[in-house]
Amino acid sequence: MKKEINTLANGRVNLLGEHLDYNGGSVLPLQINRSIKVLLEDNNNTNEIVINSRQYKEQIIITPDFQKQDGWSDFVIGSCKIIANRYNIKISKIIFNIDSNLPIGIGLSSSAAITVSTLRALIKKYNIEVTDEELVDLALQVERDFVKVGGGIMDQFTSIYGKLDSILFLNTLNEEYELIPLLPDYKFIIIDSGESRILSNSNFNQKKSLCEVVAKKLNVNYLCEIKELNNEIQKQLTDDELQIAKHVILENLRVEKGKSFLLQNDYDSFGKLMTESHLSLKNNYEVSTINLDKLVDLANTFGALGSKLTGAGFGGAIVTLIKKDLVHDLKKYIIKYYSNAKFL
Repeated sequence: MKKEINTLANGRVNLLGEHLDYNGGSVLPLQINRSIKVLLEDNNNTNEIVINSRQYKEQIIITPDFQKQDGWSDFVIGSCKIIANRYNIKISKIIFNIDSNLPIGIGLSSSAAITVSTLRALIKKYNIEVTDEELVDLALQVERDFVKVGGGIMDQFTSIYGKLDSILFLNTLNEEYELIPLLPDYKFIIIDSGESRILSNSNFNQKKSLCEVVAKKLNVNYLCEIKELNNEIQKQLTDDELQIAKHVILENLRVEKGKSFLLQNDYDSFGKLMTESHLSLKNNYEVSTINLDKLVDLANTFGALGSKLTGAGFGGAIVTLIKKDLVHDLKKYIIKYYSNAKFL
């Protein structure tokens, strides 16, 4: 067995398609050059599984039955449990050293990154043959079955299949995907609001459950199977259900339009869709915050082509599309009116 193993997985920013990956829709994420690294080494002192985190400056001992800790370490613990059970492997006497330049809890898929990086380390450690498709499935199992956050496939898929220089178009229902190269004259800038959130402590799972209720009422497996929000459909739904359906159905159409604009190199039109998406997340899906709205307004007032929250919402970051030669001035403008902003 290898004595020391290094792995990493990148985060992602989602440009269009928030809350569609668990509704059978399409998404347009972009892998970013921020990652979570795992250094896996043998524990020569005890039989214990140890997690060391440079960011949190703490050490966690994993119990033999892989008991949850109800924190960030659950993605590591869950990865161990899934690998142990799936491949009938006894995992012990190892140390996970976790390092990261990917901010946690701001909507950049840090949970998928730490899961994928941990799984890659275990796969190398125990010489397991795993395809990329199987790796996506393993990472999903960790999040859904162990951590109990009912997200979709986008984050894991982007971490594994995405590229830094291309936007990923992904149909989450059939997992068909296409990489669309970025134009060098434009930049997607991530701005952290400083308002952190933890999905398991938000009403993320309640939103997902309501989507399932609406889909069942409309006799479809997934809401994104509905292509038009006509009067007949609207009459069947309560006000809350209609708001949810409006975001999901119209956002899926925005993703399809967005893909077309990107292929035509029409970034002006794509930016307008980003702002439309944010307004829907704010008014229909109700997952934005005052701070996220302020940053979107500031960026667009300055002259960005479009801006929106990224990730599930409830805090975190926004992403704004701007011409490359205006990035420096945008940052100065944002800091002037929102001093806590951090740029990635």
